[in-house]
Amino acid sequence: MIPADRRVVDTEAMPRPITLLTAYAAVSLVHVVGHLASATWLTTTTKPLLMPLLAAYLVSASQRPLTRLVRVVLAALAFSWLGDVLLEVSRLADADGLFLAGLGGFLVAQVLYVVAFTPLVRASTPPRPPLWALLYVLYGALLVGFMGPELGEFLLPIAVYAVAICTMGIVASGVNRLTATGAAVFVVSDTLIALDRFTDILDWSETMSRVAVMSTYTLAQGLIIAGVVVAQGRSWRGAAQPVAS
Repeated sequence: MIPADRRVVDTEAMPRPITLLTAYAAVSLVHVVGHLASATWLTTTTKPLLMPLLAAYLVSASQRPLTRLVRVVLAALAFSWLGDVLLEVSRLADADGLFLAGLGGFLVAQVLYVVAFTPLVRASTPPRPPLWALLYVLYGALLVGFMGPELGEFLLPIAVYAVAICTMGIVASGVNRLTATGAAVFVVSDTLIALDRFTDILDWSETMSRVAVMSTYTLAQGLIIAGVVVAQGRSWRGAAQPVAS
């Protein structure tokens, strides 16, 4: 076992969780403003910082040693970061291959979220209402069915991803309200990406598209991670407390 005093020192050596969460919110805002201002240099600089800041917040707000839940969620954030970078490059280079690679990064992230949250749902009382599952299943099926004719060679990867993120939404809804809301907003964000890329239903500029997508995406990830902090019994500030040996 790690000595109690060592655990306290390690936690206190890190920035306070509220500082890191504020930094994440600030960088998210700057990133969105960068899209509004069409400042590509600003958006490409800030986007790779988002998930590392959120991961740092989660680590600083977590007890030591890190639980399985936190470790798996950190892996999900790592693959989300990979997806962020690849999708950003694919957008700038208009490269379908990089888009699929970025989608793959987020696919792994969704699977990891499911792996992280499933034990919590199984242990919860009362169990999650089955209505959540029905809503996500219907939504995913209707969305893929609606876009199907427009997807072409992207039909299979989009369908697989839709299954993954809807499953994540179902499982996250059984953890707490923060994770449930975050997962729902995540689905909205990815829906906006799909509709904007593969259909003409959203008649808006690229600027407004990026603002809508990144606003919902950063909010979704922030809510999910805040829910993870709550799920492990930590306060928002995550103040370190001595652990009895």
